[in-house]
Amino acid sequence: MQRQVIEVPVISEAIRRLGAPTSALVRAGDLLFTCGMPPVDIRTGDIVQGDIATQTHAALDALEATLAFAGSSLALAVKTTVFITDPALMGTVNAIYRERFPAGFPARTSAGINPWPAPFNIEIECVAVIP
Repeated sequence: MQRQVIEVPVISEAIRRLGAPTSALVRAGDLLFTCGMPPVDIRTGDIVQGDIATQTHAALDALEATLAFAGSSLALAVKTTVFITDPALMGTVNAIYRERFPAGFPARTSAGINPWPAPFNIEIECVAVIP
């Protein structure tokens, strides 16, 4: 099986500006794998500041735009991993998940982490299928 790095213009540039040695999106067969997606403004590539709800929406918007660029969607997500600096805020994340995945939830792992040297509090990675 071959793998293909897919450059998603605004998102890929935003990830590069963070200095992360990673690709935003990789395709392997009929699966798409995203990197841990920070709360990135999908128009500018800037990190979105704000509370955990604002940042969660922005991270999911970035995931959605990234998947759409490759012909998939959040509705086709099969697995996500949520990294959060304050696990006590997962109730807010869960409420947003209920809104954004109304047709069924992907499998999910959540992990509390020590804050990283970047100005955001959540990062979400995703595996999705390509129809």
